[in-house]
Amino acid sequence: MTSSPALTTKTPFAQPLEEGDPAIDGRLFRKCLGQYGTGVAIITMETEGQRAAVTVNSFASVSLDPPLILWSIAHTSRSYALFKSGGRFAVNILSASQIDISKHFSSKIEDKFADVAWATGEFGSPLLDGCLAHFECETYAQVESGDHMILIGLVRRASRFEGEPLLFAKGQYSVADSHPDASPAPETAGSNPETSSAETIISQIFDAHHLISATFDEHRRAEGVDIALARVLACLYDNAGMKEDALARATYLGQRDTEDAISALAERAMLVTSANEGLTLTETGRQLREAIRNRWQDFQNQEVEGIPEADLRATFRTLAKLIARNRTKN
Repeated sequence: MTSSPALTTKTPFAQPLEEGDPAIDGRLFRKCLGQYGTGVAIITMETEGQRAAVTVNSFASVSLDPPLILWSIAHTSRSYALFKSGGRFAVNILSASQIDISKHFSSKIEDKFADVAWATGEFGSPLLDGCLAHFECETYAQVESGDHMILIGLVRRASRFEGEPLLFAKGQYSVADSHPDASPAPETAGSNPETSSAETIISQIFDAHHLISATFDEHRRAEGVDIALARVLACLYDNAGMKEDALARATYLGQRDTEDAISALAERAMLVTSANEGLTLTETGRQLREAIRNRWQDFQNQEVEGIPEADLRATFRTLAKLIARNRTKN
């Protein structure tokens, strides 16, 4: 009997970072799901004067004929009853510039539509400004599945706009970039001599951030943490007593990933919760944060080695101006 080619390998399979039964370890299940990158959408609806909105990455297409999409909502969501009985909703696909909107609508703010630009769509659901696409839907079917309800929507109207998508993977926001192994489309191959530095610098900043973060990830793993744990450690190191909601906003993690990171660090005796729900690192947690920081300082020195000092200073000035300009907006 010959071996199947699909089962024949020259090197051993890679060993998993962690594994187990997802029915027992919900945190592991969510982290494995986080390995699958998705877009980010905000589902909105209005019925009888009541508006609701939830941030999701469970959005998916179902059918072209008829045009159907789906998403899911937890039974524990405060908006569950409204979406179950509402009969219609809109899907707002977020652009790369809408991280703040994503965090705003995933927070516990009572009136999520306050101070947000939106308009009522043709079929009665709120449409958010600045999105890449809108799908205005009628509820086609509802399927109760475990602790969530799947809503299938019949798309009555679709709109798309210019821009780049906001992505979410491994507990962090990301942006799309061409894969180095993929051949560029003819219209995008090569450089465009008419493109100014003002048009490309922001995308270069995004690219540099995500590439450098991915490269540094091996140093985080060497200390036994992922990017979510590292962000929580760094934030609490400088801001002892911060509460969970504020921590989720400061780390750019969603509420669920923040909760998972807090639980993981608490299990390792690296943080404690006070009577007023403030979070503080233990001495073990502070030592781990310091170890990661030392690795980061060495990593920085290696990354900028060979770059002229004048270039570094010019880059620093540009980034400082961009940070100051956008800090005043927030």
